[in-house]
Amino acid sequence: MKPTAIVIDPDYMKHLPGEAHPERPERIQVLLDLADQLDRKRFARLAPRAARRADLERTHGIDHVRLVESTSKVNRYALDGDTITCRDSFGVGLLAVGGFLNLLDSIVAGDSQNGFALVRPPGHHALRDRAMGFCLFNTMAIGAEYLKHAHGAKKILIMDWDVHHGNGTQDAFYRDPSVLFVSTHQFPFYPGTGAVQEIGAGAGEGFTINVPLPAGCADRQYLQVFQDVIVPAAENFHPEWILVSAGFDPHRRDPLGGMGVSEQGFAAMAQTLLALADKLCDARIVFLLEGGYDLAALRDSVAAVLSEMQAPWRSAVEPLRQAESGIEPLLRRVLQVHEKFR
Repeated sequence: MKPTAIVIDPDYMKHLPGEAHPERPERIQVLLDLADQLDRKRFARLAPRAARRADLERTHGIDHVRLVESTSKVNRYALDGDTITCRDSFGVGLLAVGGFLNLLDSIVAGDSQNGFALVRPPGHHALRDRAMGFCLFNTMAIGAEYLKHAHGAKKILIMDWDVHHGNGTQDAFYRDPSVLFVSTHQFPFYPGTGAVQEIGAGAGEGFTINVPLPAGCADRQYLQVFQDVIVPAAENFHPEWILVSAGFDPHRRDPLGGMGVSEQGFAAMAQTLLALADKLCDARIVFLLEGGYDLAALRDSVAAVLSEMQAPWRSAVEPLRQAESGIEPLLRRVLQVHEKFR
């Protein structure tokens, strides 16, 4: 089995949004410590590179890129109430995107089995012309566009399990039938998007699937969503790539979320997606770090996912017994909305 590639670098700690900000450099420090303990035969470290402007501008407007770049001239700049930069933030944002693109290139080249980009800042809230929610550039959306333009990908599944809806990623592909965007998220919650009825528009209608979960959902509810909604949707779409916006703020200890997922729950979700990748797209799957703000929960959950990525064999998680999980009416509504697109 080829190694799992990991992108992580101390330079990701140079983005300083301010004291007491939850998206703090220590998020990378605990993951650097974890990476140092991994078996080098099973996990290969990749260095990041700075993304090119052309890569950014497939997703973001020129003026947005220039605005973020201009913050390099001041010690502190508030792009919005939560999204704060320092002089190094623009450069770190380029490294976050470029690290993800390096990871994709490594898998295309056949050097890696799969990969995990342990980068910051996160990206899935960033819109074409707006930074928000701690996010400067939408690394996931840029990566998907890169796969299409640089490597000829025709069908990409983006799975976003962050506790917050990935509004920026959804917006980037809302009219694009080449990308199936699926999101599980706490609802109602920041940023206020991600209702069941948000399904895409124009040619992209039916290629956005939102599962807006009530607060308090834990492993059982998430795995029920995977079993009843995500696996069938993926098999129907038959992607060439699976990209995962892996936010670990649905963890039961996370200070920003209200969910109850455990490390074992994240491992089971990853196992299901890895099995789908084996079955549908020649194992081409890449994980990208988004949220997750309890340091111990972040470290242990990432470790659980990495363990699944190097498992010698895998199969989809066994079907759940049909005991009530409490979200059956929601799942029926999601399936009903999307029934005509199956």
